[in-house]
Amino acid sequence: MKPYFEKVASGPSSFVAFERNDPEFPFYWHYHPEFELTLIINSSGQRLVGDGIADYGPGDLVLLGPNVPHSWRSGPVKANSVELHRAVVVQFRQDFLGERFFDLEEMSTVAHLLRRSSSGLAFGHTETGRKVTRALARLPLQSAAKRLATLLSVLIDLADESGARVLSTLKVKPMCRVADQHRIDEICLYLNENFDEEVEFAKLSKRFHMDQASLCRFFKRATGRTMTAYLNELRVGAAAQLLINTDESILDIGFRVGFGNYSNFNRQFKRIKGFGPRTLRRQFTPGSSQEVAP
Repeated sequence: MKPYFEKVASGPSSFVAFERNDPEFPFYWHYHPEFELTLIINSSGQRLVGDGIADYGPGDLVLLGPNVPHSWRSGPVKANSVELHRAVVVQFRQDFLGERFFDLEEMSTVAHLLRRSSSGLAFGHTETGRKVTRALARLPLQSAAKRLATLLSVLIDLADESGARVLSTLKVKPMCRVADQHRIDEICLYLNENFDEEVEFAKLSKRFHMDQASLCRFFKRATGRTMTAYLNELRVGAAAQLLINTDESILDIGFRVGFGNYSNFNRQFKRIKGFGPRTLRRQFTPGSSQEVAP
């Protein structure tokens, strides 16, 4: 799964900080040479980082290193909902405070944090993450000097947090050939838009002018997983959102997201999530236990 290169707009400040307010967060697989901090204010769906796919929701906080491919893809919108999907995004270069700033002894823990972010790090589940979200949420509205101080303070706090989750196990390197970038992006976009249907790889290979074996090898080399595994992860993620946000039966949800039978849906859900769909549904049922167990 290889992304488009994104040119981050520069300005008079040493880094970029803004708030996204969109009707949805569409799938857009991309990378850029800047570090990125993303805080989800109001949205839920699937987060794709490198070879990692996981659910996200309000309070999700992620630090990405340079050139880490990523995308946030919001889930189904509730009926009659007019709420916007909101996120705060901060992007900065390694040298935004000077070429040698993070070489200073005082910044050694932050330098280590930035090196670790090459695989993507999630902090939203930690006490430190919850603490810094309040500062990050206000950052785009602050004066230039206060924004700089806030960002540095956030990085220092995150550097001391040992409970961050690593998001990608595969060192995914962006492709150099533009044609390959476009092709894998088109394949991933097609799968993201059609995962709830039966995907025939033979027809898919014709669509992208490749024989089936070459298409499968190309996808596996680019993403670190087979197309079947990728589709199952997309389907399970979409099912989780429906289990939480709707009253549809578990059986209907399984069919709706593209699984052909309940047993396979249940098996794949347990394999990916570590617990079954019924357990997740119970967690979000009023009066039920709030602990998810296998």
